[in-house]
Amino acid sequence: MKPQITIDRARIWIAVVALGLIALGSFWVENAFRQRGEDDARKSSIRLEPDYYVEHFNFIRLSNSSKANYHLTGDRLIHLPRTDQYEITHPHINSFDSTRMPVTIIAERAVVDQKSEAVNPKREHDIVHLYDTVSVERPEGLNSNFMRLETNYLMLIPDNDLVTSDHPVTLFTNGMEAHAIGMIANNSTQQLELLSKVHARLKKRGS
Repeated sequence: MKPQITIDRARIWIAVVALGLIALGSFWVENAFRQRGEDDARKSSIRLEPDYYVEHFNFIRLSNSSKANYHLTGDRLIHLPRTDQYEITHPHINSFDSTRMPVTIIAERAVVDQKSEAVNPKREHDIVHLYDTVSVERPEGLNSNFMRLETNYLMLIPDNDLVTSDHPVTLFTNGMEAHAIGMIANNSTQQLELLSKVHARLKKRGS
């Protein structure tokens, strides 16, 4: 009987050792996946953080003809590597050209999508999104009238010299105050179109 007892005990110990190895393996796999998930989450959070910033900056954007046409300043600029975007606090944009009156754009915040083939879908143009208390103003000149536009969102496409919005806008000129939903403005041609639900009030002369 003793050999039989020894064999049974050996089988029991082998089973215990096997169960222990399975449990240890399961623990290792679970721990590895947990650690990998934590590493991925940590890397993801790192990618979301800005990789550099600039305070009180000045930037001049050159047109295709190498003439300066946009001067951008702001309190703070940060770069987001995950989306390859720039966020700007208190942007102040001046567009200027020797042939027309300058236009000034200010806002509380801006997000710049750079022209890029690395992102999907690729970006064909630089696009500037302006948010919160956005104002566009053009002074009166020899070939243009005073104009001020107020809204909470604008999209600027510098390559095409276009400013658009699909949000409520208010337009002020020397002789009119107008409210609308959406607008398209072409700075090259000095033309502005209000898109829908337009309500205008003409001002009396001298008022």
